[in-house]
Amino acid sequence: MSTLFTLLRTRIRAGAAHGRDAGASALEWAVIAAVVVVAASLIGGAVYKIVQDKSKELETCATVAVGGTC
Repeated sequence: MSTLFTLLRTRIRAGAAHGRDAGASALEWAVIAAVVVVAASLIGGAVYKIVQDKSKELETCATVAVGGTC
């Protein structure tokens, strides 16, 4: 009977230790996902600003007569 309890205790501890690893892995993935979202937001913001600046430049040049300078 004592051997059965020892076996169960060992299996429970092993399962609990494995479960903590899975939780840490999920946390790591959440941190990685957050970093990717922040990086994508920063890159997207930079691209948006460049497009807006070029759009304003094109609008300004569109009103200049042929042969004029922008």
